Amino acid sequence: MDKIQYNTYTAADIKAWIERGENNGLSERVISLTRANALMHSPYVKEDDVLVISAMDGDVVVGYTAIFPEHLERPNIWIATGTTLWVNPDYADDFVGYNLVQRLWQSYPQYCVIGSDVSCPAAMIDKLLGACILRYERHRFVFRRNIRVHSLRSLASKIIEPYRKYRQRKAISRVLAMIPSNIRVITRDTIDAEAYDFISAHSESDTFLRSREMLNWILRYPFSVENTLMKYAIKSNKFSDQVASSKNQLFQIYMVDKLIGIVMLGRRDNDMHVKMLYTDKGYQEVIFALIIEIMLRSNVRQLLSHYPLLNHFIGSNYIALRDSVHQFLFTYPKQLKSIEPFIIQGIDGDMFV
Repeated sequence: MDKIQYNTYTAADIKAWIERGENNGLSERVISLTRANALMHSPYVKEDDVLVISAMDGDVVVGYTAIFPEHLERPNIWIATGTTLWVNPDYADDFVGYNLVQRLWQSYPQYCVIGSDVSCPAAMIDKLLGACILRYERHRFVFRRNIRVHSLRSLASKIIEPYRKYRQRKAISRVLAMIPSNIRVITRDTIDAEAYDFISAHSESDTFLRSREMLNWILRYPFSVENTLMKYAIKSNKFSDQVASSKNQLFQIYMVDKLIGIVMLGRRDNDMHVKMLYTDKGYQEVIFALIIEIMLRSNVRQLLSHYPLLNHFIGSNYIALRDSVHQFLFTYPKQLKSIEPFIIQGIDGDMFV
């Protein structure tokens, strides 16, 4: 008999745990309170939907994962996104990860189960279950840094750093000068009808178009909370909700009274991620320059983006001190092959985290 016990929890179970303190096996060892509350309030979740699965060896949590369903505006399908897969390395030979993910797939037999920004082991599990794997490039632009000398190479880099910073200052001044004086920017915590109409009209190349309700859920129910006293923070699981700085911001950008761009940026500690980017073609460089100004005023160190045009703009203008490229993985079921090529936004799946 398998010594590992797998427990499934529905939205109703999460509600009982959060709102009534019911001792039903859920705890922050399995899922953070903030993330569980967000999943429970997802607009497409029903009370009997499975949202969390745990793997237990007696009283010890040895693995867990979660999922949330949604209906896409385009294509007109239901999907479910797996999230927070973790397995104790000591239980790798027990196929805990595979069993957890298989149970997720079995809980949503009529849905297309996807995985976004997944680890290599998680992608391999999805592949064993019949999924396809896509690889994307994400650029990491470093804007502020302190070089520590530990080799001849780092010494040489430190010696020429003043020149890089001088070039960067000149480049930033040149880029910010691209922003006209009649630009107006509004930050929102809600996507209104005007903004969603703009997103819909400029998403013709995107593979997925999320509903307005889902986008507003992403803005209103973050998976993490800021903790000013991080050195005292309690992290109960691998996907802790405690971070020093966390914020998703939506910017509506106008030329006088004409909406020309929608940008969502997510800040996590010293990193800023481009989560959503829609622009009128004639104003792309203006929007890109505004992203740089937002990033500089936010005093973050790095900007992460998988948007080729924005990446080219930053690279060709020598704004960053360093540009490195990393791959991230996206998995999807084979029945979706008909909608290739896959062009995704930075919030697709659960990348808004």
